[in-house]
Amino acid sequence: MQPTNNQYYSSISRRRNKWSVLFCVQVMLASFSFVGQVLAVNEFELATDAQAAKWSGYINVGFTRNIYDSDSYYAYQAFNIDSRIDYKANWGNVLFTLGGEKQTLHGKESSFYDPLLEYRTPLYALSDTVSLKGSLGVYLPAERESKLDRLQYAPRIAGYLFWSPLDNLSFYFSPRYRYNAYQYKTAGERVLVEQQLDGLLDAYWQITANWYLDVSGRYRISKNYYGRRLDDQFTFAQELGWSFKPDWVLAVGHNNSGRFYNPEVGTSQGFEIYDKKSSTFYLSITKYL
Repeated sequence: MQPTNNQYYSSISRRRNKWSVLFCVQVMLASFSFVGQVLAVNEFELATDAQAAKWSGYINVGFTRNIYDSDSYYAYQAFNIDSRIDYKANWGNVLFTLGGEKQTLHGKESSFYDPLLEYRTPLYALSDTVSLKGSLGVYLPAERESKLDRLQYAPRIAGYLFWSPLDNLSFYFSPRYRYNAYQYKTAGERVLVEQQLDGLLDAYWQITANWYLDVSGRYRISKNYYGRRLDDQFTFAQELGWSFKPDWVLAVGHNNSGRFYNPEVGTSQGFEIYDKKSSTFYLSITKYL
């Protein structure tokens, strides 16, 4: 199959999260920022490899809200922007991803997301329907919490395994390992997270020429600087997108995350597809360059 911009661009990341959020509900929402990036990878990667242009990218603007009343302590509402620049050569791709959000409730906090500078190998075809590429990158401290916790840098290694069994259906699996290099092992009474291992799975269905459905999940295993394994986390997201004109996508989506029981930590809050305490909904528009 020959991917095209309209067919295979899934809306990109929104830490609406997408994840990114701060105060009580924060701990859950902050994990969304990682999934956000995940949604765009599948089809954006394949489409970029099919293009002849050396430069490509996108700009995504979104609005995110949970269902709590505005005067509730748990209410979350934010505008966010994400962007990526991608330079393509015969030896692979160099990408720079940057974004941020502006919260509009309770303190009206705003923050950048930690930008990611990344190299990706060329796409290797294992068969007519299966392809593979690798990635090596580093996160740089820009997010408010990263700066408060004195993050210096966070190298990440990842792989992407794509499978396209049908012209209108594709999947990818991406294992990722991230090491957080903080200046100190603790921040106040908190022991900081040193290592993170993620498994990302995404399914993309091109419903019609201009409509798509994207469903993704991420499972995360983390350890702190004392070697203690934290609660495993799972994030689940769904997105419905409409390409209303070439290189433009309007999307609506839902994100939710949860934790699984770890006897060393305590009782699990569990995980459900929808949870009032942790679910967020978003509307976004993306322009592909």
